[in-house]
Parts: sequence; structure tokens; C-alpha cells
Amino acid sequence: MTETINTFFIPLDQAQVSLVTAVLHRAARDCRAVDVPGISTDDRSVVTLGGMAARWAAISEREEYCEVVNVHGERLYSVPLTLEEWYQARAALSEYAARLTRTTGDASSQRENHRQATRALLLVDRITEVIAHG
Repeated sequence: MTETINTFFIPLDQAQVSLVTAVLHRAARDCRAVDVPGISTDDRSVVTLGGMAARWAAISEREEYCEVVNVHGERLYSVPLTLEEWYQARAALSEYAARLTRTTGDASSQRENHRQATRALLLVDRITEVIAHG
């Protein structure tokens, strides 16, 4: 993890980037977030779920706003976000995990929900740890 001027770089693998992207898109949709006219995705002074979802889509789909390195055949994305942006991502992941644990269904779907919730919470822990030691 590297920190430069209130920006924290946390390396993530493709599965983690995809998870954050999906969770933020769902959070933005569920809260009916809209883009604020006149504020671009590049404007880091205003943090919105819609803006974060768009930024993470660009990271996931076009590898923008990040550095991508290949380590032992695995692509790692070094994602630079402000402390507020990481807090928002962490909150969305936590809410996603909580929602998954409240759903009901057959044993197979409950196992999958538990697996997905665990992945989200492990990423929450990782973000928390990196920020705390930054």
C-alpha cells in the first residue's frame, strides 16, 4: 500500500475489482443515485455512489484510474482512492454482506450467499487494515 496526498493505493485482483464494481453499481441503483450535473467522474472533491460506480466500471472494464501489474500470471490492480472513497466502498461491501446473510432460500443458495458475504467481508477487513496502517 502506498499513500500520496490523502490517496491510498490498495492492490486488488480481478475478482475483487469485479466485486466492488458490482456492489457499488447495486448500491447506486438501490438508492436511486444520479450523477450530479457538472461534476465529472474525475472530480474527487465530491464523493457519490453514482460517481464511484462509474469510476469502478472504468477500472474494471477499461483499466482506467489504476495501475495494472502482472505478478506470477495474476493481474493486480493498484487502485488509488481517497480515504472517503475507500470508506464508501467499505460501507457498500459491508451492507452487501449483511443483505446476503439475511436472505433465505435452499441450502445451496444459502451456501453461495455465505461464500459471497465472506468474500465481501474479507475485502472490508483488508481495506480497513490498509487504511489503519497507512
